[in-house]
Amino acid sequence: MPTDEHKLFSEFPPVSREQWEEVIKKDLRGADYKTTLEWHTGEGIDVLPFYREEDLDEPPAPISFDKNDWEIRQPISEQDISNANKIALHVLENGADALEFTIKIDHTKENSDNLQGVNIQDQEAFDKLLDGINPEKTPLYFNTKLYSPILLAMFYNNCQTKNWDSSKISGSLLFDPYALFITTGLFPKDETAFIDQSRQMVDFCHKNLPKIKCLGVDAGVYHHAGATIVQEIGYALATGGEYLATLSDAGLDTDIIAQSIHFNFAVGSNYFLEIAKFRAVRKLWRIILGEYGVSEEMPTYLQGSSSEWNKTMYDPYVNMLRATTEGMAAAIAGCDAITIHPFDKTFRQPDDFSRRIARNSQIIAKEESHLDEVADPSAGSYYIETLTDKIAEAAWNCFQEVENQDGMLKSIRSGYPQTAIEESREQRNQAIARRKRVFVGTNEYPNPNEDLADQRLEEPPEKLLQKNSENAAIDPSQLMSTLGEALKDGCALGDLVPALFDLHREDIRPIRPYRGAQAFEELRQATENHSTTPTVLTLPIGNKKMRKARSAFAVNLFGCVGYDITDPIGFDSVDEAMNEIKNNRPDIVVLCSSDEEYEQLVPELSKKLNQLDRKSITVLAGYPKEQVEQYLNAGIDEFIHAKSDALKTLKNFQQKLGIIKN
Repeated sequence: MPTDEHKLFSEFPPVSREQWEEVIKKDLRGADYKTTLEWHTGEGIDVLPFYREEDLDEPPAPISFDKNDWEIRQPISEQDISNANKIALHVLENGADALEFTIKIDHTKENSDNLQGVNIQDQEAFDKLLDGINPEKTPLYFNTKLYSPILLAMFYNNCQTKNWDSSKISGSLLFDPYALFITTGLFPKDETAFIDQSRQMVDFCHKNLPKIKCLGVDAGVYHHAGATIVQEIGYALATGGEYLATLSDAGLDTDIIAQSIHFNFAVGSNYFLEIAKFRAVRKLWRIILGEYGVSEEMPTYLQGSSSEWNKTMYDPYVNMLRATTEGMAAAIAGCDAITIHPFDKTFRQPDDFSRRIARNSQIIAKEESHLDEVADPSAGSYYIETLTDKIAEAAWNCFQEVENQDGMLKSIRSGYPQTAIEESREQRNQAIARRKRVFVGTNEYPNPNEDLADQRLEEPPEKLLQKNSENAAIDPSQLMSTLGEALKDGCALGDLVPALFDLHREDIRPIRPYRGAQAFEELRQATENHSTTPTVLTLPIGNKKMRKARSAFAVNLFGCVGYDITDPIGFDSVDEAMNEIKNNRPDIVVLCSSDEEYEQLVPELSKKLNQLDRKSITVLAGYPKEQVEQYLNAGIDEFIHAKSDALKTLKNFQQKLGIIKN
């Protein structure tokens, strides 16, 4: 064995780019791989199939973070306080490192607001929620939007009552007014007062709960509205930059502001791009912090949450695979905390099994795959390094576009990010409709026998904001201390929210979160809700290879809307097929053969179908362009083929069958 480690590598002579490209050119029979194999990701960058060290702007180097031992967060949105507490205690005993509680106040009601998520209405409820939980050992995170100052006051009161050591308590509050504004149009009327409230909250945490991060950047709202990775990063950086600008102008030290900021990103299923996304965020945020004179040692806190945009109601166990891939990407990218949502969250209240599976995917990544033992494991990969550089460059341009409009708030008012997100959303929707973007089990490879009628999500009963006091005495200049005292005196959210914020709805065009599979799911749910299930009979005749491929295509397509499909092996003649049609009386028949054989089969089949007292909708699998008009005149009603808009096609069938209205 050679003693010099370099001898091993010296035995393999270097291979130049030209040599690699020559081999690729040969494999592609002379085609240019930069055109033929370029990947248009739909995420704001285009990617080639291979990269080398010379493609990097600078030598690869790790994007530093201290360690890779991320926190396994368990999300809890159970409404009942006692049940939420039981779930929290159980998950902590079974692998969770941290807890994430969601509380949301819905202002869409005309006469009253209602609370969604964990029903934390007052100090008593908060204390019951944390009964038996030690915040010195368990980081706590509250997704509480604008109401974070109230929850922070509750948290501090609880810590004082229990005599916890505040220096050991860590966690965060997802306080992001810009995310709320762009999704709802709601924003405080008095911006100056609002900035001062934010300043006081940051100052309070710095002095009393130094490990609590109270300024959130909720980049997930952009992801779930259809934004690209580049847009997610650009708007997230703009939000963080606005915190630094407004609060430093209000007198806070930039190091204190930066210490209070945490980024929350959704993690999609574009594995390598998602790894590069987090690496690019660290790289760019470090540049912004440097411009504000923030210490170079200031860490960037990143949380990755499994995407809800790509999760499906049908074939839901596939969601486990999606979430596992997303969790692995977040772990390799070096996220400080990872939240994997239960696979069934989209259509029912998660149970112990689905919560356990969500945790275990991360526990396996640590205990069996040891992903926590290597810091920045993707560093040095030319492919990921190049993706990082490409994403960072494009995201920086996006960030600068927002800065040129004087920051995130004014940019939202101008409609710039909304327009950009709508454009990317429409491109994604078109890709989904044409099945270029696949959701396994929904718009491709569905299980036509699946029925969700018995497991739909039941909406929890509305909880109106509770009012316990006629007079909530809040001093705006002493916000946190007077909030704390009011809570000790028995005030509830219904008393404090009006005293804290005077929200108004501005005339902006908000972005809307959605799931990519929704449009297909809605068509299938319409089938389930219909009085009868449409029947489809494929008619494979002639060329065995073509009829098999085209009948499989038809089964796959109509399975997306849950039709009852009969797919025979094949028929030897049109007469044999007609006997099957007469016996079954299907709503739809699909002729499956080769283009050449259609010239004889279409006239013969159409003539005999037209003689029936009840003619099925007649479909041809394929699109023989030169004969389309001829076949339509003969009696073919529809054509289905790989290049068609599957969503539009299926909507058309639903309308013809009376399942949905025109």
